[in-house]
Amino acid sequence: MMIIEDFIRTSYPLYTIEEFRIAFKMAVQGKLDCSTEHYEKFSPKFIGQVMTAYTKKAIEVRKMIKPILSPIEPPKLSDEDIVSFTQKEWLQSPKNDFNRVFNADKVFAILLRQGKLKFEPSEMLQIVRMVRKDNLLKLNKLYGHDAKEFSKRIKDDNFIDSQCKKLALVKYFENLSG
Repeated sequence: MMIIEDFIRTSYPLYTIEEFRIAFKMAVQGKLDCSTEHYEKFSPKFIGQVMTAYTKKAIEVRKMIKPILSPIEPPKLSDEDIVSFTQKEWLQSPKNDFNRVFNADKVFAILLRQGKLKFEPSEMLQIVRMVRKDNLLKLNKLYGHDAKEFSKRIKDDNFIDSQCKKLALVKYFENLSG
């Protein structure tokens, strides 16, 4: 499930939850050019097939979706608010998977800019080793297509970079609460 969640967030960040509902409804109704046979396995491949077919019709659908009457102004959050929220989310979570750290790239950049994150080369190497070890453990628990997809992802430098930032944040948050 973790892989599916990450696949959706990284592959389709511009689509709303409502559009996902519409896409799957259209697919089941035969209004999209894709197969709805998922063989009891809700996989990234199946989601990708539906969303690729939906992408061709997304502009039409977006015109039909009722527009929001007045634009909602997003709250203005300070850097401290952003860091505090992410830290609180982590510290109140089960703490069993550093990959669940919310908004890691932005929080990492804020703390780095503020000079709060400083790493010795040996610490950076340790973080990379821990990420690789965690990835191998996860990979050994997966089978078939999921294992193949995850194997591709752990070879992607951007994915590893993101994981290292998340683990570095976890270490930082844990030291603060310490």
